[in-house]
Order: sequence, then structure tokens, then C-alpha cells
Amino acid sequence: MDVSVIIVNYNTGKLLVDCINSIYEKTKGIDFEIIVSDNKSTDNSLQLIKEKFSDVKIIENEENLGFGKANNEGFKIAKGKYLFCLNPDTVLVNNAIKILYDFMEQNKICGACGGNLYNAKMEYIHSFGYGDDIKSLILRKTPLKFFYWNEYKKIKQYEKKTDRTKIQTVNHITGADLMLRKSLTEELGGFSDKFFMYFEETELEVRIKRAGYEIYFVPESKIIHLEGKSHNKRKNEFYTNSFVEYYRACYGEAWAQIAELLIMKRKKAK
Repeated sequence: MDVSVIIVNYNTGKLLVDCINSIYEKTKGIDFEIIVSDNKSTDNSLQLIKEKFSDVKIIENEENLGFGKANNEGFKIAKGKYLFCLNPDTVLVNNAIKILYDFMEQNKICGACGGNLYNAKMEYIHSFGYGDDIKSLILRKTPLKFFYWNEYKKIKQYEKKTDRTKIQTVNHITGADLMLRKSLTEELGGFSDKFFMYFEETELEVRIKRAGYEIYFVPESKIIHLEGKSHNKRKNEFYTNSFVEYYRACYGEAWAQIAELLIMKRKKAK
């Protein structure tokens, strides 16, 4: 088996059906499986999948595990050499999975990769990031950025004008379309169970880089991401908690406390 596609579902219904249809329609030249890890949906998601896609494997979690832990459940039964985490509110534009598979086969230093994400109008949207490390925390969220203004300005300009047609190493790939090397992911223990939603992929990718691998953006792989269609009312709370936990997991308790002070100050200012 070449690739296991893992989709975490929570009440996405027709979006999930469209996503799976696009996988079957666009994916050629590799042996793949689709695993849906369902977080206790209360809509007709599972009924639709069972009726329309007999080959799709379904994991029925007993509660809403969040993104990372639900993916980990999929990893446990995955047979693929590579794991492809895909959001249910996505639609493949081209043979995106095969493109990422080929890249990882040809680049053994690549521990994770992802492609170009677009909105419904085929405009570029967030696909990767250059910095969620300590330097980024200082430069983006504290007055200290004024002491490092040239460096801060360089980062902002680079991110704004980055070439979305060029293969490049990045800090992290968004979890909406993240391909992972299964053997390495198993070695590292998968996603941390300390995150419910947000930053779990960034934290895992920090561990991947510390293990000596690189994270790559592969622009030829193209996927539409209908951001906001799979919505969670508590996303601000999850974001805040995960932001702080990310710094705790990657850089220690002192930086977690700084991150918490900064994000709470920012929320009060709003």
C-alpha cells in the first residue's frame, strides 16, 4: 500500500462525500486506501459514507477526540507507506496525492510535505508557515519587534511575496493536506494528545525537524480548501489553549507563560 488517506470527520456530511469523490476521481497511479475517523458525528455523515463508499474504512470514535487524536486512531490501522491527513472540507484539483507521494519517494530527507491550497475561487489561501518558533513569538507579538524591525519586516515581506510556484522548505505545512512518512511518524508517536485542535501539526513538524528531516511545500499538488465550512463554535478557546501548549511542548514552561500573557493581552485589546 502506497498511501493511507486519513480524514477526520465531525458532522461534515456532503462535504465529506465531495471530498472522497474527488479522491477517487483524481488519484491515479498509486495504491491507496481511505480511512474516515469519525468524532461521534450526529448528522448523516456515516450513513452517507456507508451507502456510497463500501471500500472506505470507518473508525467510529466514542467521543469527539479532536483533530490529532482522531488522526492517530487512523494511523493505527493504516497500511500505507505514507499517511495523508486530509480535511473533509477539501476537494482535489489534480492528482495531488500522487504528486506528494512521488516527491517523498524521491526525497528521503523529507519528513512531511503538502501542496497549494485554494479557496473556491482558486485564489491562494494559507498552505504553510515560516515561523511559529520563539523568534516568531518575539517578532510578531511583543514590542521587541521594534528593536528587530529590519528582521521583522523581512519576514513579513517574505511571507507576503513568497513564490507559490516554487518547491521550498518551510516551517510547517497546514494539517488540511499533510503527508507524513509513516515509519517516522510512528517513531515520534504521532500527534500529541495534549492538543484538541490547532497547532498539533506544527508541534509534530517541530519534532520531525529535530529528528533531522525537512518539511517541504510542493506547489504542483493542488487542493481546494473550503475554510470555515467545517466550523467549531469553540475554536477561539481551542486556539488559545493550543497556542500556549505549543510553546510549552516545544520550548518549555517559561515560554508557555510568556505566550499565555501575550495572547491574553491581545484578546483583551480586542
